[in-house]
Amino acid sequence: MLEVRTLTDDDMPALQSLDEWAFGSWFPDERFAVSAQRLERRRQRGAFVDGALVGHVAAFSHTLTVPGGVVPAAGVTWVGVSPQVRRRGVAAQLLTEQLVDLASDGEPVASLWASESSIYGRFGYGVASRRAAVDVPRGSRLDGPGGDRDAATLGNAAHLLDGAREAYERLRPRLPGMITREEADWQAAVHDDERSRTDASPLRGVVVRDPEGDAVGYAFFRTKVTWSDGHPSGTVSVDELLAATPAAERCLLDVLLDIDLTTTVSFWNLPVDDLLFSWTEHTVGLAPRTHDQLWVRLTHLPDALRARSYSADVDVVLDVTDPTLSRNAGRWRLVAGTDGCQVERTQAAPDVSLDVRDLAAAYLGDDSLSRAALAGMITDHTSGAVAALARAMRGSRAPHCAYMF
Repeated sequence: MLEVRTLTDDDMPALQSLDEWAFGSWFPDERFAVSAQRLERRRQRGAFVDGALVGHVAAFSHTLTVPGGVVPAAGVTWVGVSPQVRRRGVAAQLLTEQLVDLASDGEPVASLWASESSIYGRFGYGVASRRAAVDVPRGSRLDGPGGDRDAATLGNAAHLLDGAREAYERLRPRLPGMITREEADWQAAVHDDERSRTDASPLRGVVVRDPEGDAVGYAFFRTKVTWSDGHPSGTVSVDELLAATPAAERCLLDVLLDIDLTTTVSFWNLPVDDLLFSWTEHTVGLAPRTHDQLWVRLTHLPDALRARSYSADVDVVLDVTDPTLSRNAGRWRLVAGTDGCQVERTQAAPDVSLDVRDLAAAYLGDDSLSRAALAGMITDHTSGAVAALARAMRGSRAPHCAYMF
């Protein structure tokens, strides 16, 4: 018999064990304790069989930057199921019950990073942002003038935390996909126990400041140097890189691409439109790999659509499918533009039929609606309606989430 209930402090040792089994990892007690600080007990749901914890979902409150502003959101995290009970509907029950809870909590949007991307579309989540991973040869020449290396300060990542936090907050309100980070999140980001280094260096950092002394960019990274026949072939692995200005990013790249005894700089989480790809377009044959990044779920469709801005006028009737949250399903008239947005129930004939996950995927400004229409995933009842909706929801740059939770 499956019992689902809210977790307590007494359940934390069992959660640590479950998390290690679910993700095939091992967490030192100290790292687990630091990471678990972000969890809100009232929003931790556990599935138990005969008193044993076999499944878990959690969420934490934050704000999510969207086109034109920010919206209260729930960050869904730590979704895990014991291999003993996989494929028995445990995750489905937990995620469904969580969505019902989130829909009543006053946050119109939920977001997550997916460890298994095949799961979340079934629950109405859509891929709202993507990330680029790329390996750049050390010393690669970048187009244009170089950065001001004197603006950069290098050191232990934890010692540069204030500057990193300042730079993050400078960009967060402007870039769709960014979320608020509490102190516990920052401490987890720079926590650096030796067992987690896997023979790499301690976590290092670089902070860039503008001429007024304000922090405008940072990176956290590790170096790992190996030798072959007396020649070094080290790697710089960049955990985080964020810049509020082009000059700050250029400075960060100039530093990272010129570290002694290394041959490769590895980025795993860059915006898909990052300036690096423009600056190397004519000089280096990079081969970036694109992955899903932030998944978004609209838990209260009208409030979510009203919370963001629109880049063009649109007046469409949407026929929305949402098997999990019935209050989102049905026909909605969206009248939006640069002056505001109205979303109301209607009985009018639909211009566009789509699933709630299609709206979620476009919510942060990515041009996913155009792609979905070409793929036959969206029905355009009125010629040009999907194109108008896509144009209105499209942002000026690719959404990006610099922080994995």
